[in-house]
Amino acid sequence: MRTVVRLAGLALTVGLLAMGMRAQAADERIDPGINAQAPTVKYWRAGRYLFSDEQGGFNIVGVRGTGSYSDPVIITQRVHSVGPSLLTIHTSAAVSRLLDQGAYWLTLYLRLETLNQSEAGWIGYRLELQETPGEASIYGDGLSFNQLTRDESAILSDRFRHYTVEHEPGDRLVFTDGVVDNHEQTVFSLFLLDLSPKEIFYIEQQPQLPAW
Repeated sequence: MRTVVRLAGLALTVGLLAMGMRAQAADERIDPGINAQAPTVKYWRAGRYLFSDEQGGFNIVGVRGTGSYSDPVIITQRVHSVGPSLLTIHTSAAVSRLLDQGAYWLTLYLRLETLNQSEAGWIGYRLELQETPGEASIYGDGLSFNQLTRDESAILSDRFRHYTVEHEPGDRLVFTDGVVDNHEQTVFSLFLLDLSPKEIFYIEQQPQLPAW
């Protein structure tokens, strides 16, 4: 009799455990991301660098070129944020080996084919170099819009007539005197000096909006 009772108790326990497991599996309060994988970041390689939109605020849809004067790196992008967005730039593995050997002199001719997919028109556009996200570039970090020779011949835009270059404090390139409405495209051309020993730096992009 005791054996029968023990077997019945064991069967009841197993049944309750199975019911609990089924209930837990059906409970929507369980974090659905427990077994989820992080989204894959796409890196676009061009010349000596890898480019990505991993910080959000815009999407890269194409990259080509080598980064030279005659063959600039052309990034086709769609900007959907009215706030700042970060273009992330990594040095390639081959360049990293050069950096380890003390060769820090890198140059980059860059063209940004930029589609305005934000909710507002732009009356200006600011580009800022950053070694650390959210922190202005300082004099000794090696990043600049050609602070060494101050040659600005590579800087232009098809929709903004004027620009200013700020070297200190921070390295900023600000385009003004123009308009880019929603769903319109503009092109920014610029030249960077990269003397930084770090393998990653950023270009913060900030549309300038009209005052309402």
